[in-house]
Amino acid sequence: MTSRALRDAPAQAVSPRAARPRKVVVLARPGAGKSTQAARLAARLGVEHLSSGSMIRGEIASGSALGRLVAPLVERGELVPDDLVLSVVEPALERALTGRGGYVLDGYPRDLAQAQALDALGAPARAPIGHGRAGGDEPGLALSPDLVLWLDVGPDECRRRLLGRAATDARSDDTERTVERRLVAYERETAPVRGYYEGAGIVVVVDGAASPDEVEERVAAAAGAT
Repeated sequence: MTSRALRDAPAQAVSPRAARPRKVVVLARPGAGKSTQAARLAARLGVEHLSSGSMIRGEIASGSALGRLVAPLVERGELVPDDLVLSVVEPALERALTGRGGYVLDGYPRDLAQAQALDALGAPARAPIGHGRAGGDEPGLALSPDLVLWLDVGPDECRRRLLGRAATDARSDDTERTVERRLVAYERETAPVRGYYEGAGIVVVVDGAASPDEVEERVAAAAGAT
């Protein structure tokens, strides 16, 4: 079934595989609510919620060497280089799998290079997506996702949400200029990731233009967590 068919199907009928996924990626435009929904889904699945944005902001707040390096980029609304993000994400995924048996990750991968890197983590003998990928994991701690949820929220609504959040939460990375940069970066860098994962048949598109509680039920149905 295509991602479009999954999106258009009734929420309770949306489930890409019989068993509950244990490694889930949630992707969407900035401001679509992916962190909120990822946290709620993780609680339902009983796995760890990981947010690349929160992890990066944590490094900045801690004053670590990595945090000092990426802080100016975040303030300008620019993307943090792939190798720096991966240095934070990879150990967090390993801890989540060994400690909680799974993860729900939001904000990563944000581009094709990151998606390919994530697909290879912990399973060096496995072929990349679209190149004869095996049906099961090779020996080792495979960190790649078995489900990708794509929250569908339009750019105008995302812009409205982000600017509203900037006014209420005083987020320095949600100024009007940085919001526009982030939305443009999403279309250029992140949107193609959907096609990459569609090649593996693991994408479910969920309508995110509703209240958080309504979207939560749609996301839970998509992940078989109802």
